[in-house]
Amino acid sequence: MSIFRRRPDLADVHLPERDAIILDKYTRRMKRFDEMIKVCCCWIGYDILLEFIPIVGKVISLMFAMSMYKLACQADLPRSIKQRMLYHITVDFLLGLIPILGILLDILYRAHSKNTRILKQYLYERARNGSAEAEKKALNITKVEKQPLTKPTSEMIMDQPQ
Repeated sequence: MSIFRRRPDLADVHLPERDAIILDKYTRRMKRFDEMIKVCCCWIGYDILLEFIPIVGKVISLMFAMSMYKLACQADLPRSIKQRMLYHITVDFLLGLIPILGILLDILYRAHSKNTRILKQYLYERARNGSAEAEKKALNITKVEKQPLTKPTSEMIMDQPQ
């Protein structure tokens, strides 16, 4: 038994042309915005540089993030994927509003990289298996089965000796 999980090979799956173009554009924009320069052990992009302009910079960053979100929505994403992406954008915006500490938190959070990972996973899984399976895999949702109670409470009360 191996300790490491083997990732499925993405080269076996061919994306439709529209999805491939959207993923390529989104990835290129993310690299500029989140991973432009590597300093020490952290990636710095336009998002971090805009942090140095107190509130206006973060608003500009939010507008750019929303344009990336609109680009991703062109790939016909399900509602749960869209909500997860908006969640990452919102957290990134709120963390960036914290003075000084927000810059460090923004470097560590990297919302656009997370959204790119979710988008890529969803598009490849949709090309491989179909929409429903892709949504579960992209969000790492596992279905929890409800286990029934052994007996309802009313039956338990009736069974007690009097």
